[in-house]
Amino acid sequence: MKYRIETISKTSVIGVQKEYITGQKAQENIFKFWMEFEAAGHKDQLKLQSNRHLDGLLGVFTPKANGEMHYLIGVTNEEAQNNWQQVDLAEGRYLVFDAKGPVPESIKRAMQTINRDILHTLDYELRNAPFFELYKSGDVNSEAYVTEIWLPIL
Repeated sequence: MKYRIETISKTSVIGVQKEYITGQKAQENIFKFWMEFEAAGHKDQLKLQSNRHLDGLLGVFTPKANGEMHYLIGVTNEEAQNNWQQVDLAEGRYLVFDAKGPVPESIKRAMQTINRDILHTLDYELRNAPFFELYKSGDVNSEAYVTEIWLPIL
């Protein structure tokens, strides 16, 4: 699986967040969260507020020291927003992987490959910071659709 390295400045993401007691629970429930998010009309509301620093919707994972995993669906926006929750993406370098194919299956396959076959072979250390998926416009059910997976590195 190919990857590239991108550098971003500190970036705020606003949106809707759910908290899960473990990373496993998050993985099991994120697809349902996305369905609820879209049904509530949040997608269209947030797209209007995006500054397009990272163009698309983001799914931001924030691991907590107690094992919890927080997951925010949102857009980049540098202005404080009272009606949305906010997560800051750390400034720095990120490994960016492309997960090609229909969502969510393509992301599950890509994450398994990244964790099982790739990360331990690379000469990079992951940073303790939020990581995220970037969903650009397009048909998420298409075999050609690409979701980007961004992992923070030192």
